[in-house]
Amino acid sequence: MNRVCEILGIEKPVIQAPMLWLTSPELVAAVSNAGGLGVIGVGAGSTEPEVSREATNEAFRTAVRRTKELTTRPFGVNMMTAASDPNGHNADTIAIMKEEGVAVVVLVGDVFADGEIAALKADGFKVVARQLNPTVAGAKRLAELGADMIVATGCDEGGVMPAGATGTMSMVALMSEAVDIPVLAAGGIVNEKFARASAVLGAEGAFAGTRFILSEECRAAQATKENLLSAEADDMVTITVWGGGGRWRTTPTAKAVAAAQANMAGDLNPDQGDYRKSELLGQLDEGINSASSVVSLVKSIDSCADIVADLARGYE
Repeated sequence: MNRVCEILGIEKPVIQAPMLWLTSPELVAAVSNAGGLGVIGVGAGSTEPEVSREATNEAFRTAVRRTKELTTRPFGVNMMTAASDPNGHNADTIAIMKEEGVAVVVLVGDVFADGEIAALKADGFKVVARQLNPTVAGAKRLAELGADMIVATGCDEGGVMPAGATGTMSMVALMSEAVDIPVLAAGGIVNEKFARASAVLGAEGAFAGTRFILSEECRAAQATKENLLSAEADDMVTITVWGGGGRWRTTPTAKAVAAAQANMAGDLNPDQGDYRKSELLGQLDEGINSASSVVSLVKSIDSCADIVADLARGYE
């Protein structure tokens, strides 16, 4: 049996990457019902930024409960490491996950504290660990800390890209040689061919985001989806953001930022809504539309069931 499936209790080794604003309970449940693992991300189910810690917690609990109404299968929650949580909000998130019976934590960051993964596992969670800026040394440390599996993210991804220039296939090969735990391929895994290529290099599953934006169940605006479907291979811009890189469709905002090559960390704070305006609301003139380097190879909007089945065939 595929080790990713065995560890997570799923049927197909396909994990839907959590995406800011877009990973609603409906999308998460659809992926899990298709046999993969749906993952709740920031802003799941919300349409406006929350104004307080209490409101954030309530919105998160509501999203978890709504997901449980839609699926009886395992799903996960995205969480930043303690080093990226100066206000201690993770304690609230973990408490809600325990109360609601969430099965999996996708733990994301660059600094993983001693005991952090062990504590989550002691609470009964399976831990999928993902470095924002992946290295082989970091992969080995995550294995030593007890992660159940790791994500090998290459610079082919959408969202916030690693600062390094290592591509997904290279990263998969390097990490799978370095550790004994399962490795998931992330960045440009948009169809069976890419999944199969990653499997040849040692990946045991996919960690996919862009492909699920172009799903029937994703709540991204129709204008957002059509903007991605119309993308040509070279019709993207890359910039520096949040200590790494960003790959965006050529909206007016994206072109202006690329021209300036400015660090937009402040202007891209999720509470300020640039991702929300463009990707959730479809206001493409006012925000950014992020995607993988190979989004142009996606030609249709399909059901999550079809997408999960397509990607999973690469790991058979």
